[in-house]
Amino acid sequence: MKRILKQFRGQTISIYIALIAVVILFSALSPTFFTASNIIIVLRQVSSLGIMALGMMYVMLLGNVDLSVGCEVSLLGIVMSYCMVEWGLNIPATIFICIALGLVLGLLNGFVVTYCKIPSIIATLGTSWIFQGISYTICNAQPIYGFPEGFSVLGQGSVGPIPIPIILFAFCALFTSFVLNKTVYGRTLYAVGSNEESARLSGVNTKFIQITSYVICSCFTILASVILLSRVNSGQPSTGIGQEMNVLTSIVLGGICFTGGDGQVSGSIAGVLVIGVLQNGLVMLGAGEYVQLMVKGLILLFALSIDSVKQFIKSRQRTAV
Repeated sequence: MKRILKQFRGQTISIYIALIAVVILFSALSPTFFTASNIIIVLRQVSSLGIMALGMMYVMLLGNVDLSVGCEVSLLGIVMSYCMVEWGLNIPATIFICIALGLVLGLLNGFVVTYCKIPSIIATLGTSWIFQGISYTICNAQPIYGFPEGFSVLGQGSVGPIPIPIILFAFCALFTSFVLNKTVYGRTLYAVGSNEESARLSGVNTKFIQITSYVICSCFTILASVILLSRVNSGQPSTGIGQEMNVLTSIVLGGICFTGGDGQVSGSIAGVLVIGVLQNGLVMLGAGEYVQLMVKGLILLFALSIDSVKQFIKSRQRTAV
């Protein structure tokens, strides 16, 4: 019990309080907000975002970032669409190509950041533009329709009353929690993120850890792209554009530090839920897309301010010691 309570501390508790407050607010403003059907809708909508956020955790725990996840989703979706519609490939073969391509993209990001020594925010911004350009080139900036029957099951199907995307999101959360808290690799991520030089001197292959973190992030992005494509049932080159900012806002709001070495799965999930509830609630209240963008921007600034204050307090504590 103490271990469980230890994880729900500090900013993690704050974000859950914020989540409850937002739910109460929208429930008071809209009588149809806090209903079973709308809760399922919110959870379904945030499933792909949550999966990407969990993948981003592996990267950000090292003090890095991946700004290419949104455009990677678009590229993988367009490639899958092209394979099924233009090449006539079946669903398993298409998903296999998607997995192979996603792993290559993850390796590319990891290689550029680790071996080329380019700051991750610049490196992944550059690769995101490359991915976006390839997406629009493949489809000539036009949507791709006509998928095989059965492909929509993953994004639109359910197991009983629970949609499949929610089940996959829950599985990814449990998997990530296990890896970060119960495995040597997870403890090494925290160690490298806290002090890379000390970890290296202790015998940790820090370059391997950094590259694999980007590969794992891509694996989660692959799953999110399959879910999104299956749910929308059409290949759109703009599907994932901007998703990286939603991912960053969610996990920074949930307590993940930009400097690395700190953060829990529970906080990231809460951050994702806050974003999902805000988007759903604002839509129900009739707020336009531009209002939603402003709200998310303010939330991101707020989350970054909290992160800065937390880092300042830590630095003062280290100086005092």
